[in-house]
Amino acid sequence: MARRRDYLDIPRMLPPRPPSRWARRGKIMSGWGFLALGVVGLFLPFLQGFLFLAVGLYILREEYSWAQRTIDWLRRKFPKYTGQMDQGRERATAWLTRWRRKVRRTVYQVKR
Repeated sequence: MARRRDYLDIPRMLPPRPPSRWARRGKIMSGWGFLALGVVGLFLPFLQGFLFLAVGLYILREEYSWAQRTIDWLRRKFPKYTGQMDQGRERATAWLTRWRRKVRRTVYQVKR
């Protein structure tokens, strides 16, 4: 006997909806904010400038082609750290997915 969850998982046939205008603006503003923190962090000893620059570039890579080109250049320039970059991206994606599920679950419970 199949579990209920097995036959309720329907593959998504339609393309995903584009993000709302406010979500896109928030993403762009957070990316630029991380880039600004990264530039400040290059001059201040207590901030990790390179870390903030990398996070800002990864956030902006889907919106701006120059950010994607910069990430590609970093991958070519520092191939030794490519695995760490991929691992960091996977960990950040997993964390963001968990966080979104918690927020959706909370919002759904509040609406009921």
